[in-house]
Amino acid sequence: MGDRSFGYSAQVRPFLWVFLVLTPVEILLVDFLVPWFWLRAVLLVFGLLSGLLLAWLLWMLHKFQHEIDDEYLWLRYAREFEYRIPLAAIEKVAQGMTSRSLNKTRSVVDGTLVLEISNSTNVSVWLNEPQEVDLGRRGVHEVTKVEFWTDSPGEMVRALRK
Repeated sequence: MGDRSFGYSAQVRPFLWVFLVLTPVEILLVDFLVPWFWLRAVLLVFGLLSGLLLAWLLWMLHKFQHEIDDEYLWLRYAREFEYRIPLAAIEKVAQGMTSRSLNKTRSVVDGTLVLEISNSTNVSVWLNEPQEVDLGRRGVHEVTKVEFWTDSPGEMVRALRK
C-alpha cells in the first residue's frame, strides 16, 4: 500500500517476546506443579492461546506499520485502528518527545489526535484544515494536529517534508 513504511513497536516488542518465550516455560511448570489432570488440561489450553495471541500481536505490529504513499500518511496500530491523513493537509511537521500519559493508544485532546506508544509521542503534524477522526464509541472528532510515535522520527519527518 505505502511507498515508505515506519515501525512504531520497538518499545513494546521486547516485552512481547519475553512473554512469548516464557509461555512454554509456564506451561511446563504448570504441568509439573498441578496434580489434577483436568486443571492441567484447561491451563494448557489457556497457555497455548496466550502464546498464539502474543505471536499474532507481534506479527500485526510488524505487518501494519505507519506508511507514506503519494497521497496519504497512514497511521496505524496493528489492526486496532488506521487513520489516513492527506499529505496536502499537512502544514508543518516537527520531531520532539511528548508524554501525556493518557493510557490509551488513541485519544483526542484539545483538537489533537494523540497516538501514544508507552505513553509517548515523538512526531507532531500540524494540519492546514481540520480532519475528522472516528474514535469508535468515543465519537467523531475534528483535529488540527496529530501527535504519534514512530521508531525513526527523523526519517519520518524528512519523508513528510519532501
